[in-house]
Amino acid sequence: MQPTTNFDEWLDAADPCDAANVAGLVEAVERECEFSGFKAERAKNGKLIVTAQGLDLELLLVTKTAEEAFLRRIHGRYVPGGQDAGIWAAIEHQNERD
Repeated sequence: MQPTTNFDEWLDAADPCDAANVAGLVEAVERECEFSGFKAERAKNGKLIVTAQGLDLELLLVTKTAEEAFLRRIHGRYVPGGQDAGIWAAIEHQNERD
C-alpha cells in the first residue's frame, strides 16, 4: 500500500461522497476503529494509519496535531456550517426519506 501524508490527496482518492460515509470516516478516525468502509489503526510507532476499502493508498497521521487537522479538513470539505458529522448525516438521511 502506498503511503501519503497529504490529506487532500487521500480524500480525493477515498471520495467519501455522501454524509453517511463522511460520518463513518470521522467515526473511524476518532475511535481508531473500522467503520463504514474506513479503518484507522494505531501503529506501534504511534502513527495513525487511515485506509479505505478498495483503495491502495493509506494516510499516515504522524502526530496528534495531524489527526486533529485531518478531522478539521474533513469537516471543512464536506460538513456544512461546522455541524457534527454524525448529526449532519442523520439530518441528510431524514431529508432523503421525506
